[in-house]
Amino acid sequence: MSRVVRPVLCLQICQHSARFLYSHMADLQNILKTRSAAPKIARHLSAVIARDLQDIDAVFINGARQTGKSTFVETFGRRYSPVLYASLDDISLRSAEINSPGQTFARVTGGLIILDEVQRIPQSFLAIKAKIDEARRQRQSIKFLLTGSADIALFPQLAAALVGRMYVRTMQPFSAAELLRKPGSFLERLFSADFPPLKTLPRHSAAEMISRATFPGLSLNVENKTAWCQNYISTLLERDVKNLAEVNKPAELTALLNLLANRVGGLLNDTSLASAAKLTLSTCRRYRALFENVFLTALLPPWHKTLAKRFVKAPKIYFTDTLLLCHLLGLRPQEAAQKRPDIYGFILENFVFTELKKLLSLSDEYTLYHFRTQDQKEIDFLLEKRDGSLAAVEVKAALTVAPADFKHLRLLQNTKNFACGVILYQGRQILQIDHNLFALPLASLWGLD
Repeated sequence: MSRVVRPVLCLQICQHSARFLYSHMADLQNILKTRSAAPKIARHLSAVIARDLQDIDAVFINGARQTGKSTFVETFGRRYSPVLYASLDDISLRSAEINSPGQTFARVTGGLIILDEVQRIPQSFLAIKAKIDEARRQRQSIKFLLTGSADIALFPQLAAALVGRMYVRTMQPFSAAELLRKPGSFLERLFSADFPPLKTLPRHSAAEMISRATFPGLSLNVENKTAWCQNYISTLLERDVKNLAEVNKPAELTALLNLLANRVGGLLNDTSLASAAKLTLSTCRRYRALFENVFLTALLPPWHKTLAKRFVKAPKIYFTDTLLLCHLLGLRPQEAAQKRPDIYGFILENFVFTELKKLLSLSDEYTLYHFRTQDQKEIDFLLEKRDGSLAAVEVKAALTVAPADFKHLRLLQNTKNFACGVILYQGRQILQIDHNLFALPLASLWGLD
């Protein structure tokens, strides 16, 4: 009896499944079309990594979670043959590598070895070094591409093992230039003062770009951005930060992060911050360092060279993603632009900081600072090139600019090696104020060819 029933049941199940699939074929096709239609955003870092791997044996890509590191290295690896991809999030693979360091790539004799989330196997750092040295001796062409979701400073064993063998790059969230398929040439144009006067740039509001120039998944696939941001911050604080250091009262982390959001763009004062957060000074500094280690926040150091003035030497605090900042402030970007001009100026400054950092991650030529004297003369951002030349950037939330807005830029205008000073404003037209002073639309950060 059972020998007859089982085939009949199987046939009925197959027929039912076929009818189900046929009746839902249109839905399945729409899903596939939607996925295939999702825009593929080319990352500017790809060309940088390709050049790096021509020079060096290994590249370590660090950066915040959800910046697209895994997707990037999988896609990047397709240009190599052979390629070994190993995700250390895989428990079995990680256990095997912990028990026998280097066994995952022991038999590889050429091509690219990708180790995703390599910080999970510190036991293998010396095995990676040994493999590189062996490849050099045997003249094998082997390259390593490594990723991690925390600052390289937290992995001194990796840095020490691969000194002279590894470059470090940071993957940022999408830049506005990447989203609009522009080359991201702002820094080169800035130092050559190459801005055509009276040119009008296409309209892309800063509020719109804040919502789009963020984490890839959040930018392209998420409708409920509030829920995504809340989950991201909670996961980061409850998992990654706890993995880095013992935190007895997680609620203190959230309170401190909210305090930093309300001080964004300001000078960092740990004593004042600790008092407001009701933390000891040492605990406050430790928590703040943890935020930096997982790429939630970043410090902007002061510039205090050459000029015979007394400079403020405190850094400024920013968030590495402006949409996360808006979430912590309880505002949507468009809402902040329209209803909270008192806060929106700081949000806009943070956004310019993040876009500059994204451009800086593609080059070793520039260093970013802020400029402030003790008598309150300040410039939001000062860039110094390796050859010593300087360029200054001020941010204004206004639709127009006035001559008085350039008074602090003129402090540096006649300084040796001063290349250019610009005010980024919310108008649409490029205006030349002097031979090396310009008013530029904010869209200059991403809209120039």
